[in-house]
Amino acid sequence: MRASLVLLNIIVACLGRVSAGAQAPAAVLTFSRSVSVPLNAVQLFDAASDAWTWTFGKEPGARVLSSDRSTGIMKGTARLNFRSQMLTGREESMGTVSYQLLIQIQAGECRITISELTHTGNRNTPRGGIHLMQLMRADADAGRTEGLSRTNVERLHAELRNAATEHLTGLLQAFEARLRASVDR
Repeated sequence: MRASLVLLNIIVACLGRVSAGAQAPAAVLTFSRSVSVPLNAVQLFDAASDAWTWTFGKEPGARVLSSDRSTGIMKGTARLNFRSQMLTGREESMGTVSYQLLIQIQAGECRITISELTHTGNRNTPRGGIHLMQLMRADADAGRTEGLSRTNVERLHAELRNAATEHLTGLLQAFEARLRASVDR
């Protein structure tokens, strides 16, 4: 009886440590927007293809990975260039933020999702590049980076997140405006 109570206390203590050490999963940075446009699926797909050409298609490295008019799904990739305003690691962190786009179209609605925002630094510097990799919603969730203190990693991540948010929000607005303008033609 006494041995079973001791064993039970050990199990409860271990379970308490496991649950106390568990943290909420970090949220990656994504953008999504849904646009309602009074067009059928085929017309809207053509309008989205045109909007892609004039917005995301002008980004560096932009390309359509797959485009299926029958299912209404278009996938693409692009990147934006980044140069930090910070003095620490400025040359090494200068680089690109690549991202994936998923455009889903059905009659009257177009959904755009931007995900997998990944920072790659300048590999051509003498010390090598500083890569923050996956951008997160919270700066505290940014991954460790060799060559930068935790404070500088969080500052650089905040700068990257803000630059990406500003740039991609502008592109999403231009994409939406181009879609809405297709109704007036």
